[in-house]
Order: sequence, then C-alpha cells, then structure tokens
Amino acid sequence: MKLIITALVLILTITACATPSAYRPASGSGYGYSESRISNERYRVVYEARGDNRGEAMDYAMLRAAELTMQKGFDWFEVVDRQTEVVREKSDPDFGFGASTQTTTTRSCGLLGCSTTTRPTYGSSAAISTGVDRERIVSMIEIRMGRGIRPSTRSTYDAREVAGNLRAQRIN
Repeated sequence: MKLIITALVLILTITACATPSAYRPASGSGYGYSESRISNERYRVVYEARGDNRGEAMDYAMLRAAELTMQKGFDWFEVVDRQTEVVREKSDPDFGFGASTQTTTTRSCGLLGCSTTTRPTYGSSAAISTGVDRERIVSMIEIRMGRGIRPSTRSTYDAREVAGNLRAQRIN
C-alpha cells in the first residue's frame, strides 16, 4: 500500500512539473497574467506560473505589458519596477487509518439439510503521504506608458517590437 501511494505521489509530481505554463489571463487557479490600473498611464502587470522558470515568467509579464500598452493606445512603455519571486511550498505529511466491519454469510449443505452461519469480518488500512513540494513563480512589473518618440533609456521598450518578438519566441 505504501509503495502504491509513493508511486502516485511521484507520478503526480512529475506530471505537474511537465505541464507547460500557458500564456493566458489568470483564472480561478491564479496562474496566468493579470493587471491593475494605478493611473491613466501606469499599470502593474503580474504573471504567475507553476515551476521556477524566471525567464519565461518575466517574458510573459513583458508580453502582457506590451499588449496592454497597445490596447490603451500607447506606443511604448517604461518598466518602473520589477520583481520576480519563486515561492516554494511543502505540504505537511498526512497519515490516515481506516477500519471497517462487514458481515459474511456462509451456507453449508449436507445429507441432513443446510445451515446458515453469519459472522463479522474486520478490515483495516493505513495510508501515509510524505507531503508534496510545489513551486510557483510570480513576476511583477510596474509600467508607465507613453506615446510618440520613445525615450532612449535602458528601461523603455517599443510595445509592438516587444510583442512581436516575445510572441514568436514563447507562443508559437
């Protein structure tokens, strides 16, 4: 029984790690991108995914920033603040024990007739879960959007150029 539980935990862990992060709006699970408006030209963009791939999380946050910039009618954006954090969680081990009682009815027939006997049977089971390690990554950037000629600083980006490059690299 212990071997079966260990094998199931291992399979679920491997499957979760192999699941690719998808570029999509955050849903009930929280994974994906979301944004919040700070002012007319300032937004906070967050991308959250399973695993610990910092490059992918930052690329998806930047892609969403570029798309948002274009949707709002701006040409470029400046990254005012950026943070990326890997969150590691481990669930506690779990122990379980179960007991059951059933009745077994036996019928025996011989030369002189049949007899029926009913007796209880007892069963028990135990389960141990060693806990599960989970990692998720959260990449948050705060942007300021602008129109016209892009300032020539290291933290400003052309929205169309960023969106085109990152879509080609990450989504296709």
